Amino acid sequence: MPRLEFSERFANDLAMVTSPKVESRILEDLDNIEMFAEFGSANIPMSIREEFGDGVRKVANNPFDLVYTFYPELDLIRIEALIPQRAAW
Repeated sequence: MPRLEFSERFANDLAMVTSPKVESRILEDLDNIEMFAEFGSANIPMSIREEFGDGVRKVANNPFDLVYTFYPELDLIRIEALIPQRAAW
């Protein structure tokens, strides 16, 4: 199972989530990503790809996209950010 690494940005983004229901769904998504590293979609809005690079993936969790990068050669998943879905283009 890959190791999860959390960016400071993700920690700050998660701290801003005020809904316990949304926070719970995000934590469930993290469990799924840890179990199935390629769980997320590679169909990424250009703005997210430009900011985080070509290897980035996302999991839609209304009202956010949970953005992460999987590094199979390092057995590592870096959780990058929570991006408001309306902000991505």
